[in-house]
Amino acid sequence: MTSLLVAGATGSLGRAVVAAALARKMSVRVLVRDPTRLPVALRERVQVIVGDARDAAVAGTAVDGVERVFSCVGASVMPGLGFGWRGYGAVDWPANRVLIDAAVEARARRFVYVSVHHLPAMARVPYIAAHERVAAYLRHAAIGSAIVRPTGFFSAVGAYLDLARRGAIPEIGGGDARTNPIADEDLADVCIEAIVSDDARQDIAAGGPDVMTRRQIGELAFGALGATPRFRRVPTWLARVGAAMLRPLHPRMSQVTSFIAALCAHDVVAPRMGSRRLIDDFARRAGAASRGVAP
Repeated sequence: MTSLLVAGATGSLGRAVVAAALARKMSVRVLVRDPTRLPVALRERVQVIVGDARDAAVAGTAVDGVERVFSCVGASVMPGLGFGWRGYGAVDWPANRVLIDAAVEARARRFVYVSVHHLPAMARVPYIAAHERVAAYLRHAAIGSAIVRPTGFFSAVGAYLDLARRGAIPEIGGGDARTNPIADEDLADVCIEAIVSDDARQDIAAGGPDVMTRRQIGELAFGALGATPRFRRVPTWLARVGAAMLRPLHPRMSQVTSFIAALCAHDVVAPRMGSRRLIDDFARRAGAASRGVAP
């Protein structure tokens, strides 16, 4: 039986990977800071290690005896206050570096890390740079590895629904940049295939089945709510200025803003994978919200 550590298991993607791994009859261990955020149905079927991935002792305990390690641990990319203050370089890099070192020391066979699909022109955006620093470190580590690069996944794109409920969606640029976000469950399947693979080095870009403009994604959100689409145009330069002004006040918000501005200025399209569609996910989330239940 394959033994797997999932770091970042309380996030939407992490939970999906845990569920997919259990469905494959894997022995799953999770590293979490708050075990209450892991659904009871999953918590009862895994071994739980509580602690911070940046702590070498905790990371060493977490990886001890496992064959494979999966990490999507990192700071939240959700736009808004309340999701943390420190920038991605101060969270994602140290946590994953310590985990990689621990996995190498424990002689684990494989480490799979979730980065982000992007164009070379976007490489200096802080959110992307932090992920790529981890990816570069992993590529040179003495362990089999895979780097999975999604365009973005449905749980994050669901923020469009929250914005639409407020009456208007801010639209950075002209709204014509294209992308193909992927369902968390479909991305989890991609990650599981990377986890069980024995290829020495893999680099996997992953997108969903539908390629859409940012404006079309917003229109889907309004459609799911039965509302008339309304957009508030924000020039790209203004979003970048706003990100720069936020930098000394709230590094995380500054970096989220610069990342969103970059996404809205470039087509970010990856190979199509999976079958779940964003229009159906929006309808499910909107229906769940109307019933007052979690999506």
